[in-house]
Amino acid sequence: MAKFQNPGAFFLGTLVAAEQKFLKPLIENARKNGYTRFVEPCAGAFAMAHLAVQAGYKPSEIETSDVAMFTTIMGYAITGQSLKELEIKAHGFTDEELLDPATALFAQLYLRAAKQAGKEYYYNIMMDLEYRREQHIKNINEQLQRARDVLHGMSYRPLDMWVHLDEVIDDPHTLVIANPPTYAAGFEKWYDTGGKMTWKEPEYKIFDPKTGLIELMRKCEDAKCLVICYEENEPGKTAGHPIFARYGVRNGINVYLTTNRPDEATALAKGKKVTRPNESKLNPLDCSILPRDYVITEKSKVQLCQVERSEAQYYRQLWTHNFVGSSAPINIAVLIDGKIAGVFGLDKSALTMGAFGTQVSNAVFLMYGMTVPHKEYRLNRLLTMLAQNEDFILSLCTDLEKEKAKTLKTVQMTKYPEAKEMRGIMKLTKKVPDKKYGFRLTYESDLVKRNEKETLKEWLWREERWKKQRAKSKSIS
Repeated sequence: MAKFQNPGAFFLGTLVAAEQKFLKPLIENARKNGYTRFVEPCAGAFAMAHLAVQAGYKPSEIETSDVAMFTTIMGYAITGQSLKELEIKAHGFTDEELLDPATALFAQLYLRAAKQAGKEYYYNIMMDLEYRREQHIKNINEQLQRARDVLHGMSYRPLDMWVHLDEVIDDPHTLVIANPPTYAAGFEKWYDTGGKMTWKEPEYKIFDPKTGLIELMRKCEDAKCLVICYEENEPGKTAGHPIFARYGVRNGINVYLTTNRPDEATALAKGKKVTRPNESKLNPLDCSILPRDYVITEKSKVQLCQVERSEAQYYRQLWTHNFVGSSAPINIAVLIDGKIAGVFGLDKSALTMGAFGTQVSNAVFLMYGMTVPHKEYRLNRLLTMLAQNEDFILSLCTDLEKEKAKTLKTVQMTKYPEAKEMRGIMKLTKKVPDKKYGFRLTYESDLVKRNEKETLKEWLWREERWKKQRAKSKSIS
């Protein structure tokens, strides 16, 4: 009977020593030149994250993501997240067994082999996995521990590459190295168990390299982040600018590493001094900031205005100590009587992620929200309520998006199991413990049929009620 090879060898990805030798100095020099955030979407077995650590990145500077069950189990194991929220089910395995990452990875390997057991090769693999189950699980555990030793402290999320890119695309301190599937539905075919193993998979768009690579590089053409992408393509047909090539991975197909900024990437790979693109300046709006003691009444005028990212970032940095924040595709300023009171960011890309047959989300995401400090009012609650307004959200949408937009969704990292500022406004739908921050809280609400004036009136009523309740509780205590 054939002895089954090291399970991890199935998932080391397509990068060989030649590519890694080229990439390591590039990554090392990128960090020295101000790229302090390393992002690996389509993380696979975290080959690039390992390389980034070797090149000098701290695990805390590394963000990874993927939509595959295998990678997610491994990512959760490395980052210390519980598998319970993944809701993994597998034929022949109990729910309790599947809470152990090594057993869950073994289950997927076994059921993938079982699916093709009609072929002698896979039958032998399946039987070897079955007879030497404990040894295989032990081997997987050892591999996971080695990965933990190197990468513990990085972040991992089960997330579509396109969503992750949207989060970082305008960050000039980010280096992205992507290794998307080299054939259509690569994630699905490679990890297929014939339906015998399921999980709570994230929403995602199936990647077809014939169109996906072009879409990726067009999206990143003017990005502030530096993007490196692995491509397998015919000579002369790369989607991005090639900076490395390896001949003949398949008949008529070469391996390429491509980028959105070839001059800069080549200089980094050769260790030369580089001139990075100018970072966008932070610009204030042509209006004053709402004073800390400003009196807001029902007669006050509330306006929502779309602003440039540089303008939103100006106020986010002004109002937050040690601000390090991701950007949003849509940035909105909240004006009260012509004075700026807050900024928030929205992402509506999930509304159209249903292309290519995947599940559609009806949520617009509130990526961030920040308000001017005020002595009396909880302005952040007003900001959230304004973001819930249906007419406002629809005014930002295309006709197709208007049909799908039904809810507002946001995620908060907090020390506490509840975000009090959301109480009565949005519903807590998911709570996940986080070793670094305490909790990762997901809040959702339906879009509300009201305008800015009606929102202001409702918010003021809520604030007055809150003040009375707070005063009453203080008097009792």
